[in-house]
Amino acid sequence: MTTFHSAAGRKYVLLPPGAGEQMSIFGNDFSMKLSGDDTDGSLAMIEAVFPPGGHAPPHLHRTHTEAFYVVSGRFEVLTGDELIEAGPGAFCYAPRGVPHAFRNIGDTPGTLLSVINPAGYENHFREIDAIAPGQADPEVLKEIFDRYDQEPA
Repeated sequence: MTTFHSAAGRKYVLLPPGAGEQMSIFGNDFSMKLSGDDTDGSLAMIEAVFPPGGHAPPHLHRTHTEAFYVVSGRFEVLTGDELIEAGPGAFCYAPRGVPHAFRNIGDTPGTLLSVINPAGYENHFREIDAIAPGQADPEVLKEIFDRYDQEPA
């Protein structure tokens, strides 16, 4: 990530296409575009590519919100009690305590842009990425999910 400081001492970030901290989360390609380190904890932004069938199961958060924007592909998106089919340009906002989930229902990879507010939750992706492939023990994952406020819904 490239962080710059302006003459006023304010941080800002400029990234060319394809740049960002690269991670593999359960076989999905994630690119951290912005983290709490860059925003004094105010928000984080992640671009994630999911293959056909790739998904996040129903879950909720009590200490932060998430918003998703469909960049490409076709997703089934659950927010609260509403289940919709979402293509490019679709948007989902899941406030604290509202269950949400998504699944790539297309036959090609799909891309989501996710915004997290306040930042901090993005670090759970960093911890999952650090687990060696094939070593994702359910108890270790539960500890990570618990530490970063992810509850099954």
